[in-house]
Amino acid sequence: MGMRYEHIKTAILVVLVASSLIMTYHIWTYQPSYKVISKNQHLQEVEVSSKSKIEDHILPTEVRYHRNDNHYMSHDEDDVNKWVNEMKKWKFSNVTDVSDAISPDGFLNYVHGSNSIEVLYPDALPLKTFQQLFSFSQTSLPNQTFDRILIKIKRTPSFFVSVYLVNYEQKKIYSVTVKNLAKDDIKELEDKMKRTYAPSFVYKENKNRYIFLPENNVTMNSEVYYTSMRHLDIEKYKEALFNNPDYARKETSTNRDVYTEGTKVINVNTKTDVMEYVNLVNSTTEVMEDYNLINRSFSFVNDHGGWTESNYRFNSWNRVTKEISYRYYKGNYPVYSNQGMTEIYQRWGNAEILNYRRPLYRFVRVQDSSVEKLQSSQKVIQLIEKHQNFDPNLLKDISIGYQLEEVSQQPKTGEKTVEFNSNSVKLVPSWFYYYNSKWYRIAPPTEGGDNDGLE
Repeated sequence: MGMRYEHIKTAILVVLVASSLIMTYHIWTYQPSYKVISKNQHLQEVEVSSKSKIEDHILPTEVRYHRNDNHYMSHDEDDVNKWVNEMKKWKFSNVTDVSDAISPDGFLNYVHGSNSIEVLYPDALPLKTFQQLFSFSQTSLPNQTFDRILIKIKRTPSFFVSVYLVNYEQKKIYSVTVKNLAKDDIKELEDKMKRTYAPSFVYKENKNRYIFLPENNVTMNSEVYYTSMRHLDIEKYKEALFNNPDYARKETSTNRDVYTEGTKVINVNTKTDVMEYVNLVNSTTEVMEDYNLINRSFSFVNDHGGWTESNYRFNSWNRVTKEISYRYYKGNYPVYSNQGMTEIYQRWGNAEILNYRRPLYRFVRVQDSSVEKLQSSQKVIQLIEKHQNFDPNLLKDISIGYQLEEVSQQPKTGEKTVEFNSNSVKLVPSWFYYYNSKWYRIAPPTEGGDNDGLE
């Protein structure tokens, strides 16, 4: 009996040991099916709004026409789009640097000479970016930039047309071969320019550039908008910008919400509804080419559907600091704000975004426009030149745009019933000038003085 009992214990012990060994084996060899999600994949999965095309956000802002010592200009969106649509029919090729054929002293007269048309962009673009906007048969392009397309017309019986890409700051001119250019279309557009574009005169005090200003007084519409606050869900941006958004820490203070995940921070100004993302670590070593900065900045916003409105357009960039901005445009005029409320701003490291600032709202028009008369160009020049220690060679541009201002009053009887509050803003037509690498506003006479530098 005793021997039988010992056999039973031994058998039970063997079974337990075997079971333990089998379980241990399965624990050691088990591999769960984790799905690795890269940073870029994660951005693509989270969409705040719909996707956009790059050509919808990189557009000219002005067209100029020079003929027989007369100058004409237009910022009208329809006028600019007509030229863009015409150039989309063309096929570009054979980019050749012809700068040496024109003396530095003759550069300004050549660009602004009679029978010339300028299609101007707000800042210089790499030729490789231009290749994405229009039809280009040449695949290999030099790593150069341009800020305007120059169309020169020779009034021979055959009506000969030459096209150039010009970098105004560097005084560089590149000739391009153009096919599919319809001369009748050019003649029709040219005829409209003479009839409808605003006559302009030239400010020549800066020896390196001409500044063109309207001869006649300008009237523009001011409009009131309701900013649909928090139209864009901050949770979507947390998912798009953080690796582990569920573990982000939130801290709230007056007019501010701060979300932190490791070295990444999202700071939301709850009064202006402007979000700023900061990545404190730039661990990559890849060197980004100039044209890739524009492509990557556009794709970065597009990947999470951040182009909430096509009104945000490429405005400026700095190839050294790797900063780039897309500004809100009303019609074909830029809209400025002292608090960054009309700008999508990015700063990049070698290949990773370090800083991303943008509004979280959309503009919704709620009140009919009112007409406002701007100060004359001549008066504006006088105001600028009165500045202490004014140096005309530091003045690079004078232009018209809008200033975003908050509206505090309630609507008048008979106006739309949307209640005005701190979310209501007014786009005020204003003069601006670019001096010593910064934009400034010339405030209307009722406000007095100049505003600080604008964002």
